[in-house]
Amino acid sequence: MDPAGTTPEGVAIYERAFGSGFSLVIEAKPGGTGADIDASTLNSNPVDPRVLPGLLIEVSRALGDGSGAVCDDTPPTTGGVPAVNPPDFSPTQSVANAVNDLACRFKDGSGFYSGRIKLSEACTTFEDGGFRFVMSGTTVQFCGQMNEPVAFQPGDTVVTARVRDLAGNISFPSQIVVRVSPRN
Repeated sequence: MDPAGTTPEGVAIYERAFGSGFSLVIEAKPGGTGADIDASTLNSNPVDPRVLPGLLIEVSRALGDGSGAVCDDTPPTTGGVPAVNPPDFSPTQSVANAVNDLACRFKDGSGFYSGRIKLSEACTTFEDGGFRFVMSGTTVQFCGQMNEPVAFQPGDTVVTARVRDLAGNISFPSQIVVRVSPRN
């Protein structure tokens, strides 16, 4: 999907008629050190906020019911994700819980808490019907299904993501805005 525009700061805006029924896709490739990207999407310790997955992702507005439970992604206890606003990746337990709660919604082609490292598992389709990564050089694609329990609310929600490599280096943040049309 192409962005509908940008914010004054240059952040891409993606417009949606509904806050669920779509995928968020984040792609990553090694940075200057060349270390592989940590593909994990769930790594949580309720007493150590430094324990985090390789995908670090936050939203500025709660998704779904904003439940504070970490990774409540399966019935019968399916819940939403709390907001972190402004974006903050500091080592606090509330931030670590929110990061893990959203990151765990990103799974590989087999349903495991991991990004997709095989091109054959890519979640993005193209006009020719093929599945592949979008950007050249991508080594990990994180695909999160945004279903009803984690629905975006009407209005603008800023999604901020970072990734960590296996050497512990963390990328600069990248952002998009998900704009959901108000329901009439």
